[in-house]
Amino acid sequence: MSLLIHISKFRHMKNKLSIIISYLFISCLVVAPSCKKDDPVYPDAPKRVYTVAKVPDGTVTFTNSATGKKNTTGVARVYLNQLYASDVSVSFSLTGTATAGVDYTPPAELSVTIPAGSWRADINIVGLNNTLQTIKKTVIITLNAATQGFEIGLGYANAYGVFTYTITP
Repeated sequence: MSLLIHISKFRHMKNKLSIIISYLFISCLVVAPSCKKDDPVYPDAPKRVYTVAKVPDGTVTFTNSATGKKNTTGVARVYLNQLYASDVSVSFSLTGTATAGVDYTPPAELSVTIPAGSWRADINIVGLNNTLQTIKKTVIITLNAATQGFEIGLGYANAYGVFTYTITP
């Protein structure tokens, strides 16, 4: 008989515990979201466009095939920090010590379009066979402006808006 009393008490305690847990859970759902009505409202992250290299200093080296080395096309990737529902156009300028048409072929347009729903687009720089090249030369890509309210650069210092290619002889 005593075993039946213990089982009955256990069931009663189990029911009470179940009710208490349910009450606490419901209280958390109802009360918790409204506990801090004065919490600050944070703005959305700023929309940014940037370019990065696979190497830490933002420099990529490719060689001039006139010297017998394999010539590769340099590719700078331009990224968005968030997906966007419309195309984003990014204009850029080319400077540096290399000469367009002599040391490299510049892109036909000095802008690139990142398609809607995509993270990135590429800027291709093709090195030319310049037999007179004897020193390293650079092609510097500087992002200038972007559409759709995107700003140039990333992070505290708005870095990653410049990308450098070094063409070696």
